[in-house]
Amino acid sequence: MTARSMATLAALVLCAASASLLGSGPQTPSAAGGAKDASAVAGELQGKLYKSVFSSGVGALTAADVPAAPAALRDRLTRYLGRRSAFKSRYKSEADSFDAVRIDAKRRMIEQAIVALIDDAGIERLAAEYVASAPIQYEWKGMHDGPLEEATQAEALLAKDPATPLAPWFYVFIAHRQRAAFEAYEVEKNQEGMKAAARKYRIFAERARSVADPIFPALIADLDRQPFVYLKTTSHPRDYSPGA
Repeated sequence: MTARSMATLAALVLCAASASLLGSGPQTPSAAGGAKDASAVAGELQGKLYKSVFSSGVGALTAADVPAAPAALRDRLTRYLGRRSAFKSRYKSEADSFDAVRIDAKRRMIEQAIVALIDDAGIERLAAEYVASAPIQYEWKGMHDGPLEEATQAEALLAKDPATPLAPWFYVFIAHRQRAAFEAYEVEKNQEGMKAAARKYRIFAERARSVADPIFPALIADLDRQPFVYLKTTSHPRDYSPGA
């Protein structure tokens, strides 16, 4: 395959990837809640902040949505959208197959989310380095292995450097991937797996809620309110504790 044809293919795949979630998930929010303030924020955002981070398709947050957001969050959302719009990838790759092109597109979506959310010096380099080493898969094929591997690697990086500027992103990302794994475990009828993923989800969701930057508590509330993020299930890891 020539360099020109590969570049064209990459552009087409990136457009296709931008219309779907990083893992796949819902298009409408549920009525689930959390703490009163977080639930209120999530209700007003209507899943749009979540979709703008884990998706680039229909329903993602736009500038037109900001005036309807909670007043204390409007300036922060405006800065986030500005960084998201101005994003230029620093991730370097020479994809040599269709599968590699699709994975690269997904990596760049994650890189964009990090750079848009975190306005710290050097975050562009850190985001590019992270996605280059992350075990990202284009499709999880309905199994828990893919999201669990991504969550485990991110947790290992966080344990190695808890003060990393990427920490707030890791909290949300790990919670998202553990929730995706939880949903796959339910489909697989693996209760022990569900218990483990639910515990991890609650731990990292709580860490995200404690971040001083208000966009992260708002984001985790928006994520928590989704009826599912990967596979439609009957349980939510927020309150899953059989036998308790």
